[in-house]
Amino acid sequence: MGTDDERERAWGTVHDAIAQMPGWAVGPCTYHAEVASWHVTAIDLRPRGRYAKREAITGIGATEIAALDALAALLEARQLSGR
Repeated sequence: MGTDDERERAWGTVHDAIAQMPGWAVGPCTYHAEVASWHVTAIDLRPRGRYAKREAITGIGATEIAALDALAALLEARQLSGR
């Protein structure tokens, strides 16, 4: 599962990445027993048009820390893509 220090480091990495993305927020890590994996999602909360869908990015992993690491990598990749 990971130590508290590892969990804190993983959350810190996610928060560092999201800090570079104004208008975005991160939800809690949740365990999905039906697929035996952890999920954590970042969502763009900036105002959109009436029918526009909000962009969301989800990290998935076998552990909470793996899901956080996956989300951090996806957020960093999105930043590098210039979107």
